[in-house]
Amino acid sequence: MIKSKVIKLFVIGLAGTLISCNIENNENSKQAIDEIKDGQGVILKKIASLEKSINNLALANKNKPADNKKQPPPQADPNKVYNIPIGDSFSKGPDNAAVTIIEWSDFQ
Repeated sequence: MIKSKVIKLFVIGLAGTLISCNIENNENSKQAIDEIKDGQGVILKKIASLEKSINNLALANKNKPADNKKQPPPQADPNKVYNIPIGDSFSKGPDNAAVTIIEWSDFQ
């Protein structure tokens, strides 16, 4: 008889302990869920703001007049003569030659 009362007391104490732990967990869980909801609200506001910006940019781009006046870059003139001073660089042949070929190189 005493043994069954001790067992009942133990079970009741254990149940009380588990319930009190569960209540603390519920409070922590509610707080965590509230924080997650707040974070979701912030994210949803940012997404709405981004969507609005994208729509405004698309509308501005749609209303922008077409720029058909773009000119192609100028073509290179194959007949242009480039005068480059030789200075005291190494050269072969006479100084007054009609054509001078210059070669740049890097010795590494």
